[in-house]
Amino acid sequence: MAGRLIEVFLPTERLELARSSISGLKVTSMWTEKLSETHSQLHILTDSTKSEKVTERLSSSLADTLDEVRIICLPVEASIPEEKSSSGMISYDELKQDIVEMTSPSSSTWILTLLSAVVAATGLYRNSATILIGAMVIAPLLGPSVGLSLSLVHGERKLFGVSFREMIVRSVIAVVFSALLGMVLKVDPALSEITSRIQAGPSDIVLALASGAAGAIALCTGGSSTLIGVMVAVALMPPLVTAGLLWGGGYSGWQGGLSLFALNLGCIVVSGSLVFIVRKLARLKQR
Repeated sequence: MAGRLIEVFLPTERLELARSSISGLKVTSMWTEKLSETHSQLHILTDSTKSEKVTERLSSSLADTLDEVRIICLPVEASIPEEKSSSGMISYDELKQDIVEMTSPSSSTWILTLLSAVVAATGLYRNSATILIGAMVIAPLLGPSVGLSLSLVHGERKLFGVSFREMIVRSVIAVVFSALLGMVLKVDPALSEITSRIQAGPSDIVLALASGAAGAIALCTGGSSTLIGVMVAVALMPPLVTAGLLWGGGYSGWQGGLSLFALNLGCIVVSGSLVFIVRKLARLKQR
């Protein structure tokens, strides 16, 4: 587990109060730097599992002057000498920030969604699972799905709104562009890669549940979410593109693709929520 470097910019007169507030926590290292006659910077190097407690203690002790304080948490890939640490979860603020960044509306994510739909449509047209996997690598659907899970568990209304809206926008982009491709490509609806994505089975539910849980766990532990994003995209993007291709080509069965997408999304949100509930309960026990 990588460490965290917590940078605290504060008035010099509040420096000792900040240091004393975390005196009972075993941080890896702590040092100060004078920035001006009135302000200083407190550097705290700690294990990622302790970063939430550190930021909470600092925020609580400096509550009356938070308008003059800035606390920044930065990831640390390595420090020398190496500090042994137990595996655990990153702070809630850091987790939320990661998810907010993944769900923020941007032209780049919409373009990536469009490109993923193109590649996925090509894979379905050629009945190639290999090409489909390539489409999953560039599909930015992890953020909105785990954003829905986190917002439901913690009552984050703004995050829920952004996540829901982004899931709708990115899904519509995938379906509409796939429909346009379907008008041109005229795929064979009997292909195995297509027929397997217009009807739900037990394996689809298991895959979606595992994908949602894996994505949430990866984010909670501060690990890379790239490969986990592929798992989530496998459960979401192919059904969307299948629905678009069949709809655009004038074939029946496109409703099955949308139904499978909705079922998989529901399973991903539910399993992700369960992971965040367990994380929340574990945090409450530690306090």
